[in-house]
Amino acid sequence: MKTNKELFDELWNILYSKDKKLSQDIDPQVKKTLDCLYSFATHPEPDYKMMFHEIEKTCASRKGYRILHLLKYAAIIVLPLLLCLGGIFFLKKEPVEIAMSSEKQRDAIFLTLSDGNEINLSEKHQEGWITDDMVNIRQDSVEGLVYEEGEIRDTVQRYNVLEIPVAADFRLKLSDGTVVYLNSGSKLKYPEVFKGTERNVMLEGEAYFEVVRDEKHPFKVTVHNVEVEVLGTSFNINAYPERKEIQTTLAQGKVSVTNGKKQVVLTPGEQAICTDGDIRVREVDVGEFISWKNGLFMFNRMTLKEIMMQMERWYGLHVIFFSPDIETYTFTGVIDKNLPAEETFKVIEKVVDVHFTLKDKNVVITKLK
Repeated sequence: MKTNKELFDELWNILYSKDKKLSQDIDPQVKKTLDCLYSFATHPEPDYKMMFHEIEKTCASRKGYRILHLLKYAAIIVLPLLLCLGGIFFLKKEPVEIAMSSEKQRDAIFLTLSDGNEINLSEKHQEGWITDDMVNIRQDSVEGLVYEEGEIRDTVQRYNVLEIPVAADFRLKLSDGTVVYLNSGSKLKYPEVFKGTERNVMLEGEAYFEVVRDEKHPFKVTVHNVEVEVLGTSFNINAYPERKEIQTTLAQGKVSVTNGKKQVVLTPGEQAICTDGDIRVREVDVGEFISWKNGLFMFNRMTLKEIMMQMERWYGLHVIFFSPDIETYTFTGVIDKNLPAEETFKVIEKVVDVHFTLKDKNVVITKLK
């Protein structure tokens, strides 16, 4: 496998050498890169004026859509092909991995029952479709997936797993009445019916919890080596695999966050950040961290690097920053999550001096001159 420098040198020699023999016997890796660059460079340039006009019309008619602190629309500058060839493969990075990796998980919402049976919730529309003496599970368009305790109780703890793909979120109501909003690329393991003295669930990804108060049965969320314990409250946990930290943000009530070595208690408006065995607490704007459950992206001086991590999960994209310093550019605004990726990027382009080029599931971010 060639290094980036070796690949660049060989590409440069082939593209600009007068020796025609160099192009007759091309290394497979170099040929693949040339084909990719040619495909990218020859992709038709969109009609940005027409696209922005359509976006404005859509935004004007969409209820609840709003943007904060927008500046005058910047001119779109098409970068020369030579610039693309000279740098794109230097900055290419591997796609971010999320908790779910199989094809079925990327395409639909799946529920795995305690017996191993898997149900595609994207196709299931019956109400009360799993009913026995111990639990009733139903799905509807308002409450999402709902668990209700049956007439007969036993001591066996049966766990289900709910998996959410990219470009989706989902609402779940547990048997105790607790409501969980799961964000894209997330997974929750939980009992069909809670048993014993504690209510325990396990999370991968991001979720917002509205916990029903029960002082005799504390509610616990386990994320790797971090445990969040509550009696009755509303809070958000962000623990995606690509992040190096686990964030717990408290909206209402009180929670205890423990990582085995340290414990902190949060009050509303505080956030615990767990990293490498340490926990630090800071005050935050809670709305910024829970807006996703209300169908919004909310960014407050957030870097493009952090923003594009969310875009990768929500739209299922592979992001390429043309230069590292672009990652540090910041954006402030509120955008409807239901907008197509192209429209979301045009909103950011109105404020930040960058240009997004989207082809298939790849997006390249470049500076404006």
